[in-house]
Amino acid sequence: MRNRILILVILIFVPYSNKGQEREWLLNKDSVFTLVSSEHFKLYSFDGHLTTETKLDILKEREVAFQKISDFFEIKPNLSVNIFLFRNEQLKYNLTGHRGLGWGFDSTIVEVFNDSFRMDPYHELVHILGYTIHKTPALIDEGTAVYLSQLYGDNAFSKMIGYPTKSINEILLLHRKTEGLINISTLLLYDKIGNSNNFVLEYCTSASFVEFLIRKFGKQKFLELYKSISTVNNAGNEMIFEKIYGAEFNQIENAWTKQIRINKL
Repeated sequence: MRNRILILVILIFVPYSNKGQEREWLLNKDSVFTLVSSEHFKLYSFDGHLTTETKLDILKEREVAFQKISDFFEIKPNLSVNIFLFRNEQLKYNLTGHRGLGWGFDSTIVEVFNDSFRMDPYHELVHILGYTIHKTPALIDEGTAVYLSQLYGDNAFSKMIGYPTKSINEILLLHRKTEGLINISTLLLYDKIGNSNNFVLEYCTSASFVEFLIRKFGKQKFLELYKSISTVNNAGNEMIFEKIYGAEFNQIENAWTKQIRINKL
């Protein structure tokens, strides 16, 4: 069971590209795909893949996600997001040269969509809308994406990795038993999550810490943090934490650790 979960997470969150094709496939998108649009989305799919009703339902769902995420960030982005949906992973790979069930870049989302698998509509969209504000380290970037997909998407991350009834903290405690603890100060140095065998733990730790910051100190301080810390200023990020939250970084981390231990009881 554990190996199956890891394989699924690799396919979804740690995909890789065939560098040869890059993004040339986008040049012919209008001749290859059919298009249906809404206020903030352009939905591309192959003719016959999805019914018109299904496409409109998808767009309606994505517009709800767009609004909820925008409200969380307190922004009104003037942004059009491209969504490309494929019947299966092989077809997606054949055209794009990109392996994996889901992929996001710039203002584009590429996903496999069929009766057996549908991506969470929130995770990649959090990244896209979040990047209109600031590019944050992976701890905050991925932590926010998982946190909001859990909050708005009915435990979407938990369901995706095989724990549909468990919270992020409960999953975190399960993985900590076998994989140990990843220090928040270590995760703060990461530009990306997914380069190790502990990426489920990394995702859960990041999301748990983001949830802690918001619940303990409020969303406004978190948004101030989101706009302030940077992937190009690792040395100063702990100082930014301390200035915003009025405590030493290790005190904030210890408070989070204490909360996790309380949840364990």
